[in-house]
Amino acid sequence: MEKSVGILYIVATPIGNLGDITQRAAEILGSVDMIAAEDTRHSSVLLGRLGIKKPLISYYKERENSRAEEIIDKLKSGLNIALISDAGTPCVSDPGAVLVRRAHEENINVFPIPGACAAAAAFSVSGLVGGYVFLGFLPDKKKSRTELLSAFKGTKLPLVFYSAPHDVNENLSFLYGELGERRVYIMREMTKIHEEFRSGDLASLRFENPKGEFVLIIDGAPEKTADNDLTAEAELAAYIEQGMPPKDAIKTTAKNRKLEKDVIYKIYLQTHKTPPSD
Repeated sequence: MEKSVGILYIVATPIGNLGDITQRAAEILGSVDMIAAEDTRHSSVLLGRLGIKKPLISYYKERENSRAEEIIDKLKSGLNIALISDAGTPCVSDPGAVLVRRAHEENINVFPIPGACAAAAAFSVSGLVGGYVFLGFLPDKKKSRTELLSAFKGTKLPLVFYSAPHDVNENLSFLYGELGERRVYIMREMTKIHEEFRSGDLASLRFENPKGEFVLIIDGAPEKTADNDLTAEAELAAYIEQGMPPKDAIKTTAKNRKLEKDVIYKIYLQTHKTPPSD
């Protein structure tokens, strides 16, 4: 009798506090034949806490394609396998999408076991309403970063990013340069001992000796300029009316319009007659 194909479970794990594991996640991890983990040493701590001893296979970005094929073969042989990342929900900003696509191609059932997700958790305490655009970690290369943001800088929805501690201040400066002045909401070390929430202006909010993982939530484009259908004069005036410093409003309008700052500066002088103060 031919053995049935196994099931692939995508299991969310805690983003910090191990007590946040769900009962169902623990049950699934205890019932599968094998667990694929982004870092087997890291995941062994959680599994040890749960009293779970299962065969582990590493599944990380650098070997995602080859390991996906190994896991598919095991699933086709009838093994049930759970995929977990170091923290949170796999495939959101961690490896896993290649394996899931291959499983779909092979008609293997893939079931989500929901739980912690850093983006959703941070957004829930931001005070913002409605949806958001999740963009994960910014690309390493500046050109790729700029291309990524170009498609979203006009959206009215908040933009959500992840950031490593050594990149957070550089990322904030880059986002300010690309998006102009906006409100930013930041969660650091969620569910851990040094958990912290801060909010402020994108131009000035920075961290001294940053530590831990960060989630950055950036306000969407200003209502009056989100559709970019205003004249340069009207866009400049809208930013100033919203409280943006004149120099920042000039810089942001010039960037949005792909014009030299001197052009917008002259428009400012036509209305205000005197140069913007520092």
